[in-house]
Amino acid sequence: MKDRGSVLIAALVFSAVIAISIASYINLSRTTAHISNRALYNNAAMNLAENGLEEAMYSINKKIADESYNWSGDGWDTATLAGNARRKWSGTAFEQNATGEVRTIVYNFGGSANPRIVSRALVTLGNGGAPIEKWVEVSLSRTSRFSNGLVAKDSIWFKGNNASVDSWNSEKNPDGTLRSSPVGYSAGVKNDNGTVGSVSVATDAVLVKNADIWGYAATGGAQPEVGSNGLVGPFGTPVGTKNPDHISTDFSANFDPVTAPTETAYSLGGITDHLSLPRSGDTPNGDGYYYYSATQIDYNNKILDIKKLAVGNPDPKVIITLTNATKSIDIGGGSGEIRIASGAELQIYAPGDVKIAGNGVMNGSTSTGDANQPKSFQIWGTKVAPALQEIDIKGNGVLSAIVYAPQGTVFINGNGDVCGSVVANDITMVGNAAFHYDESLADFGGDSPFRVSKWQELSNASERTPYLTNLTW
Repeated sequence: MKDRGSVLIAALVFSAVIAISIASYINLSRTTAHISNRALYNNAAMNLAENGLEEAMYSINKKIADESYNWSGDGWDTATLAGNARRKWSGTAFEQNATGEVRTIVYNFGGSANPRIVSRALVTLGNGGAPIEKWVEVSLSRTSRFSNGLVAKDSIWFKGNNASVDSWNSEKNPDGTLRSSPVGYSAGVKNDNGTVGSVSVATDAVLVKNADIWGYAATGGAQPEVGSNGLVGPFGTPVGTKNPDHISTDFSANFDPVTAPTETAYSLGGITDHLSLPRSGDTPNGDGYYYYSATQIDYNNKILDIKKLAVGNPDPKVIITLTNATKSIDIGGGSGEIRIASGAELQIYAPGDVKIAGNGVMNGSTSTGDANQPKSFQIWGTKVAPALQEIDIKGNGVLSAIVYAPQGTVFINGNGDVCGSVVANDITMVGNAAFHYDESLADFGGDSPFRVSKWQELSNASERTPYLTNLTW
């Protein structure tokens, strides 16, 4: 009997161990299934949030491609939140009776500034578990080469005590509507949206020092350096400080090489004497541009005049392709000058060094108040990597232009103003020069779509709270 009791006790203990093991295994399996199930629907929620972003991107770029596109007609609510558009998609069905919905808001959908999108997705589980949410924010920027003011592959240095950067929009009013006619820069229309960006990760990628950057500064990795008399931020930023909301270290940009036009052109030889273009008898190409080729432009007390045509003819658009790879443009000795009539346009493709001094370029008639926009005078640097070309802008006058030179070492020196946009290998501002970015250049180059410049998941309450009210309805 004693032996039988021992066996029974052993059997009971063994059965208990098996029961506990089975129960633990079942519980582990249930927990694993629960975790796996939530992971599955975490992915589903993120997919929903990104679907909302994609719908917003479609509408933003659809409006650019088709002016007749109507946000409201496509299901967006543009009336509730002034200047912003929002939309909700609900009833998405998943397996296991789970359902999903997504709310998306587009800030600045009308184009007064770069749009920003925030998307909130919610998945409700069929088993009654806690709902799953995913929030994503993206910032957008134009794909235009001139979507920023000063842009460099290497470095941007400010070497002076009173250099400054700000902006204005020559084409749009502050509310985003078109002006009746373009305006030049002035204190009455200035904005604090000047932008300075270098893709370099070096510690000296952007040396602000004692300059005033009324707007934004960005690098590829290091913090911009600000001196005791400098600043980065909106109007009102104290001297010696940089507003953290106006600084970023994840800047990126493309520096595609430039190819000179290949269209048949009138040969001008070396441009060293007075010249008015278009010349009598010259005819435009099918695209409306007059094409010319020359070795260089070398002016001392001479004038290149892009003149008005006879009444009834369109304003002239002139393209000059230069071939001297050592010295392409040298203007400024005495009264050497390029004059571009109001409404006209001049593009120059230069493979060599460029020097513009004094009052070297008059873009429009400033005396009558109808100065041309910066895009009316374009300098395209065609130097082939790894060689560099020097672009030197000096003097006390106003240069209204856009400069795109991926291999350019650009110096802006003097007490004058430079209006437009500059993209180069490296940029140095010396003296008291003031740079004014024309925000309308974000649209330059045709109907440029927007791209994602920054993607961020909002994963905690502090990040979500600023958008909670607008994304709850």
